[in-house]
Amino acid sequence: MNNGKNLHKILFRVLQILFSVALMALLTASLILAKPQEDKTDKPAAASSVAVPAVTIEQETDIPQLMTTFPAHLMSFLSGSGMDFVSASAYDVVIPGGFGRVVDQSWQTVQGDPVTIRSIWPATALNLLEDGFHFMPYSGPSLFGNASPSVRMENDSTIRLHASTDEALYVILLPRSLSGQISSICSSLQLYYTDASKAEEEDNNLNDQ
Repeated sequence: MNNGKNLHKILFRVLQILFSVALMALLTASLILAKPQEDKTDKPAAASSVAVPAVTIEQETDIPQLMTTFPAHLMSFLSGSGMDFVSASAYDVVIPGGFGRVVDQSWQTVQGDPVTIRSIWPATALNLLEDGFHFMPYSGPSLFGNASPSVRMENDSTIRLHASTDEALYVILLPRSLSGQISSICSSLQLYYTDASKAEEEDNNLNDQ
C-alpha cells in the first residue's frame, strides 16, 4: 500500500513539474509575440512640407538647374541621342501630405514629332498620371536598364509609358505615330542627379562605345 502511495506522489510531482515548464514556455512565447517588431522595410519618400519655386528653361544646357530642384534622380535624354530639346519646367503640385515635384521636358524627334518626358516625385504620386488612358495587352520597354518592363497605356492619339524607382515616377508621352520607334527613343533615356553625375555618366557612355 505504501509503495502505491509513494508512486502516486512521484507521478503527481512529475506532472506538476511538467505543467510548470509548459506554463513558463507559454508565457515566454506570449511575451515574444507581444513585443513590437522593428519595421525594417524601406519606406518611400514622403511629400515635402515646403513648396519650391517653379523653374522654366529653354536651353538644354540649363537642365542642371532642374536637377537642383528635383529631390530624386531626374530623367533626361543622353547627349547625342538625336533628340532636339524644346523647353522644360519644374513645379510643385499639391498631393496628400504636402507637395510633390514635377519636371516636364519637351523634346522633338528629327522629324519634328513631340516627345514629353516627365519626372514625378515622390514615386507614390500615381494620382498625378493623366486620366483617359487604357492599359495595353503588352508592356513597354524596360527603362534605365531595369529588369522590369514599363507600363504601356494609350488613348486615341497618345502612347504613355511609365515606370518607377524607389524615389520617383517616370513618364514618357509620345504620339501613336512613333509606336515603331519607342524602343529606340527609350534607349536614349537616363537618370541623372547632378550636373557632375550627368557629365560622368555621359563620359562612361562614350567610353563604352
